[in-house]
Amino acid sequence: MRKNIAVFMLAVLAIGSLSFIPTLANADFVGQSTWIRGRGIIHQWGDKQVFGWISFHARMVNLNGTYREGAMIHAVWSEQAPRLNCTEPPRENFTVVVYAARMLNTTEVEMNYSGYNLFVSGYWNVVKITTSIYVTETGELINITRVIEPFVTEATGELHVFDNWHLFELSISGIDTLSGVIVGVVIKHVEIRLGDLDDDDKVELWELVKIAKRFRTAPGTFVCERDLFFTDIDFNCNGEIDIGDLVTAAANIQG
Repeated sequence: MRKNIAVFMLAVLAIGSLSFIPTLANADFVGQSTWIRGRGIIHQWGDKQVFGWISFHARMVNLNGTYREGAMIHAVWSEQAPRLNCTEPPRENFTVVVYAARMLNTTEVEMNYSGYNLFVSGYWNVVKITTSIYVTETGELINITRVIEPFVTEATGELHVFDNWHLFELSISGIDTLSGVIVGVVIKHVEIRLGDLDDDDKVELWELVKIAKRFRTAPGTFVCERDLFFTDIDFNCNGEIDIGDLVTAAANIQG
């Protein structure tokens, strides 16, 4: 009961924080636009078997004759697959090493380009994150500490989605290619809002509460069944679900 109250209060706090930040642009677009959101599972890093997720959110918008394109893409992966893909609360303290890639800016977004269903190029940062998780004997989270080390900085990179939206490769200069399978893609001609978890073109309070349930989760942590760290809602791409992610979703909530 206390946990449910705390989760709801976090959601309310996120809504209240909107008075201190600019609201995300939610204008109605005049003209043609294509929005794409997808998620994939990373299986391979060069010749190494790994586990991780990739999330991408791309847009190609013709706004009153002005064409704009961009994308938000981030990936998290680890060679310690059982820790990253945990299915039950940990019973002891542990440390997990993960890598996180985030696209800094976009240089090109194309659909059906050169044999790819989706092609996105840009500049990337990659970091190595050593996360230590401290829990009680029942698996209740006590504390999280993280050490973040630069791995690759401002490197060129490309995301290729192909095989009828089934497979992907992420190639970033300075590291081996990441590859895996796509597990979900949504393509629309209206804005796909950050925080819209059920693809009904709006963000509602229940979605904000669902994000709040994952507050403080990082790769390797476990809240409850189906409430693991979820890269799709790590909107600021920092490897942790924090107040910034809650505020981002709240900025798009249905008024």
